[in-house]
Amino acid sequence: MLKIANESFQLRKIYSLFRVVLLFLIFLCYPPNVYVIENSVNSYGEISSSGKDIHFAAAGDWGCNPTAQRTVNLIKNKNPDLLLALGDFSYQKDTGCWFKIMSPLINKSKIVIGEHDFDTNDAKRLQDYVGKFNLTDPYYSFNYGNVHFLAMSSVIPFKNQTIPYRLLHDESRQHDFVSNDLYTASQNKSINWIVVYLYKPMYTSPTQHPSQTSLRDLYHLLFDYYGVDLVLQAHNHNYQRSYPLRFNQTNSSLPIITDRYDTAYDNPNGTIFAVVGTGGAIPYHLLGKSPYIVTQFQNFGFLNIDIVENGTKLIGSFYDSRDGTIKDHFTIIKN
Repeated sequence: MLKIANESFQLRKIYSLFRVVLLFLIFLCYPPNVYVIENSVNSYGEISSSGKDIHFAAAGDWGCNPTAQRTVNLIKNKNPDLLLALGDFSYQKDTGCWFKIMSPLINKSKIVIGEHDFDTNDAKRLQDYVGKFNLTDPYYSFNYGNVHFLAMSSVIPFKNQTIPYRLLHDESRQHDFVSNDLYTASQNKSINWIVVYLYKPMYTSPTQHPSQTSLRDLYHLLFDYYGVDLVLQAHNHNYQRSYPLRFNQTNSSLPIITDRYDTAYDNPNGTIFAVVGTGGAIPYHLLGKSPYIVTQFQNFGFLNIDIVENGTKLIGSFYDSRDGTIKDHFTIIKN
């Protein structure tokens, strides 16, 4: 059995490497309009922001506890247009306590599913989340003003609840959706920013859960090609923010840093990855710091993003839910 498992693991690694090489060759040989297969965008649709500044918040790994309540209260006081909830909500068998805590923000929330949001022996918890947020697929996208949001799945397909704690059973379906969706967004002249959010981290410092190699090997090259600006992740109960990064095809665990400034980026030509597993669950200790991470800490709170100055400037601020102070701050300017 061990031999079979090892052979299966090696085959998966070979398959993942093959897909990365194939994708790179396609990018070299064909222009973007040839790469797209069909327009299969499955989304919440267009949400108008009437040309105003855009404000959204993000956090994952919540729980039903006073800390999560403080995080919700602080987000409510900031009054964002949207909240991106990055998975792991109630940490209990039922969903009612989390829905109660989140009630001021439910109508503003978009979610991705985490490991603690389903039970392989009882579909009710997952069905509660799917029903409350009107999800038909574990991945989707939508536009808000000049920002394109792409939600990705990193756990299980909705229609196969017998497989616990793994990627989609058929990753090719999500991969096709993501590549087509990002192509469409990149061709939309009214979109200035692309934000991806998911549960498991593609990049993380050493802590409770490792980086998801299979995810980054499949998708980071796509993010580079279509100009993804920001990736929001959770699963690790701490806060981390990377430099702007591009995919390293030689060694994906050491991405290419395109801008080594700590807080201010001007057309950085790379994607910033942030871990925001800070909603209220018990923090995880950081066991080191990866060389591509700018800042990291154990705090409860949320990441607030403002798109201002006629949609040309992104301001990121991490607010500590204990006292409302800003613990991290960064800006991106795009001309």
